[in-house]
Amino acid sequence: MAADLSGKVAVVTGAASGIGKEIALELAKAGAAVAIADLNQDGANAVAEEIKLAGGKAIGVAMDVTNEDAVNSGIDKVAETFGSIDILVSNAGIQIVNPIENYSFADWKKMQAIHVDGAFLTTKAALKHMYKDDRGGVVIYMGSVHSHEASPLKSAYVTAKHGL
Repeated sequence: MAADLSGKVAVVTGAASGIGKEIALELAKAGAAVAIADLNQDGANAVAEEIKLAGGKAIGVAMDVTNEDAVNSGIDKVAETFGSIDILVSNAGIQIVNPIENYSFADWKKMQAIHVDGAFLTTKAALKHMYKDDRGGVVIYMGSVHSHEASPLKSAYVTAKHGL
């Protein structure tokens, strides 16, 4: 039995492609209005258009999850467009594959910023809308088997996913 998310509003980060896109499409099929939040505005708009062509409600939102102003602006745009936020799927992420001894500190910080800081910033921004009028909501963080299983070429990714 599929969930009925009619009347609910979902934000999915990293949703212009891959797992995020598929999550957004499934939420839309269940009846939610979906914000496709991604660095790739064209990609976000394309997924939103795909949802609309299938009869759903969606918008594309440009969002760098490591930038607090961009996150706040994007989340506020979603709430203004759809009236609220009920679901946040913190999915934005990258992988930079390299042995730890060759890993640059800049890449390490980038990985943590996207996965961990991005989850914090999007949650903080979405909660103010979820708490409004005691609505409540759901926050979902995308984990990975790598949070439990180390990989010699993915030390920063393992650390970031474990941090969630």
